[in-house]
Amino acid sequence: MAVTNALRRRLAVDRIREEPAQLLWLGLTALGLAFLIATIIPPNGYDAYAYWVVDPLDPYAGVGVDLEGKDQGAFRYAPVMALPPFELLPWPVFRYSWMALQLAALWYIGRRWALALLVFTPVWLDLVYGNINILLAATVVAGFRHPWVWSFALLTKVTPGIGVLWFVVRREWRNLALVVGAVALLGIASVPFVGVEAWRDWVLVLGSSAGMPSPSGTLPIPALPRLVLAAIVVTCGALTNRKWTVAVAVTIAMPTLWPIALAPLVGVVPFVRLRISPHTT
Repeated sequence: MAVTNALRRRLAVDRIREEPAQLLWLGLTALGLAFLIATIIPPNGYDAYAYWVVDPLDPYAGVGVDLEGKDQGAFRYAPVMALPPFELLPWPVFRYSWMALQLAALWYIGRRWALALLVFTPVWLDLVYGNINILLAATVVAGFRHPWVWSFALLTKVTPGIGVLWFVVRREWRNLALVVGAVALLGIASVPFVGVEAWRDWVLVLGSSAGMPSPSGTLPIPALPRLVLAAIVVTCGALTNRKWTVAVAVTIAMPTLWPIALAPLVGVVPFVRLRISPHTT
């Protein structure tokens, strides 16, 4: 009887502790749903436009000389990322499909907290503009189990690939080989379609972008010291088995620190233990 009473008291205490967390989840989820509705009507997709309009045979034709947002449609990712002929789809179909992919990635990161994560302004902005920063956060989460997905970071924004240093520090050579192999395989497989010249052009685009001053509206911190700091964060995290540090390092290493570039920080969520509910995954 004493054991039963003690168990009942424990369950009552746990229920009391859970209630504020459940209310927090409910409030943030409702607010996130409102943010989502505001995103859907009407869709923006300023950044996603570059992925839709890119010509796989000449992916860098639309690259301008600035990063101030005046060159909408400029494509700066690896040529292999330009291969899907998205322009064959009507723009609304592509835009909403891309948004669905972002939301799927957000669910993969946050599960039942996915909509609540939209309250974090950089995540919402990423959904509005249709960039790939939510996908980079999902890359961090998936990369520990499926190392090859890091090829996505390396073949798009490049510098967030600093997260691969985790495998180097921990001497997980097989995982590192899977990353390198995936990048090499995608590169080789794309050559018959885009040619070697497109890869050369990509290197030139990366070089020209790296030499530009920080655009207005960004944190004017040069890339090199940020990369050094990101490497230190990953190294410390790898040595102490703190996976959440990789999401932090990826964010620090973003090519340009726009407000939207902080979205990969949500990659820490699956690695931070919060006892919200016994049914939380």
